[in-house]
Amino acid sequence: MVLVETSKFKKLRKKIKEELEKEALKEAVLKILDNPLAGKKLKGEFKDLHSLTYTVKGQNRRLIYKLEKERIVLFSFGPRQGIYK
Repeated sequence: MVLVETSKFKKLRKKIKEELEKEALKEAVLKILDNPLAGKKLKGEFKDLHSLTYTVKGQNRRLIYKLEKERIVLFSFGPRQGIYK
């Protein structure tokens, strides 16, 4: 599978300062690469997207991505509030 980052995802990733958060995101992405169906399929207007929950310092984060034929498109990540905007 090919991994593709949207411009929004790249911006968010570059803003991460803490090494612990970077590592948690990396592990979540590797989990998706290993098993693209690991995340929960979303509903409604986001029905084409998946959400994988991961934890940083005891706080839940979500990684939003889309499965396409031979690619995984990474859209966004972070706490639940405001992530779908």
